[in-house]
Amino acid sequence: MPRSNKRKWHELDLLCRTGAGIAAIAPTACRLLRELVGADAGALFWMDEAGLPEGFFHEDSPASARDLFLNEFERLFLGPQELNVATLARLTGSGAGHLLAPPPAYYRSNTFNLLVRASSHRHALDLRIDHEGRPRVIVLLFRAGAKAFDESDLAILKGAAGPLRRCLGGGEFAEVWEPTAMRGHVLVDRSGETLLMMSEAAQQILQRTSSVGQDIQVDGPLSTPPRFIRQLCQTLEAGGDSRGLLAMPHGRLVVTPEPMLTPAGEPSAVLITVQTETPRSLRLIERLLTLELSPRQRSIVLAAALGQDRAEVAARTETSPEALKKHLGAIYRRTGVRSWEAMAQMLDH
Repeated sequence: MPRSNKRKWHELDLLCRTGAGIAAIAPTACRLLRELVGADAGALFWMDEAGLPEGFFHEDSPASARDLFLNEFERLFLGPQELNVATLARLTGSGAGHLLAPPPAYYRSNTFNLLVRASSHRHALDLRIDHEGRPRVIVLLFRAGAKAFDESDLAILKGAAGPLRRCLGGGEFAEVWEPTAMRGHVLVDRSGETLLMMSEAAQQILQRTSSVGQDIQVDGPLSTPPRFIRQLCQTLEAGGDSRGLLAMPHGRLVVTPEPMLTPAGEPSAVLITVQTETPRSLRLIERLLTLELSPRQRSIVLAAALGQDRAEVAARTETSPEALKKHLGAIYRRTGVRSWEAMAQMLDH
C-alpha cells in the first residue's frame, strides 16, 4: 500500500475514534474515501430509524439537485424503479456493491436522471453500514468518465466499514464542542409557522445543514421556517425544554428559541438563534497530522490531548509501559515538548 494511502486510512481511523459523530466527519470521510478508491466525488448519508435519509453531505452536487433530494425525496425517489439510499437500506444480504451493475431501469429512474446525471456522474459504488440492527450510514462514490468501478474498488471501500461502525458506536472520547463565528437569527410567529424576518447569516447556516424533509430550500431564499423550528415553537408553547441540536456536516447546529413580548408584556413572536459548533477533536487531528510522527505516536498524542492519562493511553493504544516510554521520548524529541502535560496541550497552540 502506498505510504500516502496508509496516512489516509490512519486519518479516517483517528476521526472515527472521536465522539464527533458521522455528520461532523462526513466531509473529511468523503474526501479520504474518494482519494483512496480513485473516484470523482463522494457522498455520505446518515439514516433515520425508518431507513430513510435524515441528512447528507455530497461533495459536488448542484444546488438544484440538493433541493430535490432534501425537499422532494418521498415524492420523487421512492418509486418501484428507484435504486438509491432508501433502497440500499432495505436490501438484504451484502451491504455493498449493489450499484456496480445496476438493472437497466436504474438509468430511467428519477434517482439517476435528476440526481446522479444532474451532478455529471454516471457510475456509482455503494457501502451500507449497519449498527444496532439497522442501517445507519450509506456511502456513495461516483465517477463521470468511461471507467466504471470494479471489485477491486469495492474491496477498498469495504475497508471503511470498521472505522465508520466505530464512529456510530460513539467513538472512544467524550467530545467537546466549540462555537464558531457562524451565528444568525430567525424571527417567527408564536406557532413557528410564519417567517417574519431572517438574518442573512441564519439563511446561510440553515442552507448548510443538509437536513432532509425540513423545508429548507438551498436553491434560493427561504420563505417558511424549517420544520424543526416549528416543532421547537410547539414545545416552547407547551412549556417544555425547547433547545435543539441538529447534526450537520462539519459539526452541529444549536437552536435556541426565546419568546418575544409586546410593550404590554404579551407574547407576540419567537426569536430563534442558530449557532454552529464544531468538534474540538477534529481541530486537534488537523494539527496532529502536520507532525512527523508515527501512527502509534499520533494516537498517543491525541488521546493525551483529549484528556487521557498515561495508564488510560497505554491501555487504549495497547502499548506496554516500556514501549510507551520509548514513544514518548521520540514524541518529545520531534515536537520539542518536555512533559506529558505539555504534550497534551501542544495541539491547542
